[in-house]
Amino acid sequence: MTTRPAPRKVSADLLTTLGWLNGTLHVPSHLSLEEHLAAGSDQLKVTGVAVPSEPDRLRFVALRRDAVLVVAPALPEEREDPEAEFSTAREVACLLPGSMLRGTLRVLQHLRLSDHLRQASQLLTLKHCLLAPYGATANSPGARALHTAVVNLSHVVGISEQA
Repeated sequence: MTTRPAPRKVSADLLTTLGWLNGTLHVPSHLSLEEHLAAGSDQLKVTGVAVPSEPDRLRFVALRRDAVLVVAPALPEEREDPEAEFSTAREVACLLPGSMLRGTLRVLQHLRLSDHLRQASQLLTLKHCLLAPYGATANSPGARALHTAVVNLSHVVGISEQA
């Protein structure tokens, strides 16, 4: 009988339709965070969850995947991107309800952003991000710098390539 390796614990902030939650995702060791978020059931299992305006953390929440707009892990993934040598960095802006997420997206070389998006899964991973309310700057209240953001495209109104 073989035993599965213990999942790795990934602390993350999760922007949901409720607001920002903070907790721990339990990611199978053989999957990247994005693969884990894209796979499986309609729910994410999150432990030690801080909910807006609640004084105590919840021990466990089965979080609806479709309620998650952005997942921002506390630490960057240490896995190498297998497509890095075949892609270029593009600065993009994702239009979300109430805020804009700017960041760097890896796009296969010689591919237009629209073609990349047509081939993309339901999730995009951006690096070196700034999430801010519309009209705000990096120094504005409510602006958040995120080293990595996994974006649920079902909540994105549009995506623009920055000049």
